[in-house]
Amino acid sequence: MKLMNILKYGPGERGRRRKREKMFQAYAAQFAELGAWANDGALARRNYASYADYLAHQAQKLDGVAGRLKEREPRDLAQFKRRFQSCPWLGGARTVLCLGARLGTEVCALRELGHFEVGIDLNPGPQNTSVMYGDFHNIAFPDASADAIYTNALDHTFDLDRLIGEVHRVLRPDGVFVADVTIGFDEGYPPGEFESLAWRDTATLIERWCESGQFTVKQSRGLAGAASSLWQQVVFGRVSLQPVSRQADEPQPAAAPTAAP
Repeated sequence: MKLMNILKYGPGERGRRRKREKMFQAYAAQFAELGAWANDGALARRNYASYADYLAHQAQKLDGVAGRLKEREPRDLAQFKRRFQSCPWLGGARTVLCLGARLGTEVCALRELGHFEVGIDLNPGPQNTSVMYGDFHNIAFPDASADAIYTNALDHTFDLDRLIGEVHRVLRPDGVFVADVTIGFDEGYPPGEFESLAWRDTATLIERWCESGQFTVKQSRGLAGAASSLWQQVVFGRVSLQPVSRQADEPQPAAAPTAAP
């Protein structure tokens, strides 16, 4: 696959840039399809027939990226460690929850830095000791149980308000939410095949996250080494409100799929 990419796009950084441009062109064409997305100009949401369809679609992604994630694991691990070490808001966090962690390279990085951590994902793959099955819209952990929550998967959100509420619920009163986010569709980053949420620009996403009054922004910075400055890290501080636990009649986490006998 690597040789095929070199033959098709050329070697080095120029080849990687050409590949990325072709990929973005395909994403932009898909994003422009009528009916595929509901776009109000600020946020765009992929149209799913049901929540079950969303869950099934998102769980499919690992099959296509697992090999690439494994191949890049040493490089990604080092990058995550640098990223976390340079984030002062994570320094005092003992317990960290990672949302949408896939195979869990970020989880391993936090573990090596001395944090007690766990990752959840709709499809963590078989025999994954770093990530457990879980839906970040229905986090299966108690109120105020995490010092920090990390994700780079906000673009895979189905219900942003629901997610904001769950992150607020699970964080301790002085906890932080650290989100690595891509730039928006008006900034040159159209959503791809598996993204379910997109934003006009990073400022729009930050504003939307804070509108509920549950979070404030502590820090926003570009990520060194991120491809073409496509990524930004935003640290949100939890605003203490009256504690609100999940209500009994609210949707509960979907059961983890069981293996065939």
